[in-house]
Amino acid sequence: MAMRKAVLFLAMMVAISGACNGACNLNVQDLMTCKPAVATSNPTSPSPACCNMVKGLNADDIQCLCNYKNNQPSLLRAFGVDPNRCTQLPAMCNLSPINC
Repeated sequence: MAMRKAVLFLAMMVAISGACNGACNLNVQDLMTCKPAVATSNPTSPSPACCNMVKGLNADDIQCLCNYKNNQPSLLRAFGVDPNRCTQLPAMCNLSPINC
């Protein structure tokens, strides 16, 4: 079951990257480092690896994630991802917060 969820999450992240018309240049494996921190149930604090990935996001990547949070939050929730926690990651990593 855990493997199935991981595969579904990877598929979702690929879909997000593709749906943003190339604006997202995110590595799916890097995104997976943040999955526990953005989970809808029992989320954890972001790991150092997750925060390093978040630190490397550019404005286009953030805009792409904001688009999904604002326009398709049900898609994220379907994969066990809390859209609000996604955009709170920078602040949780002691970085500048983002506003979507």
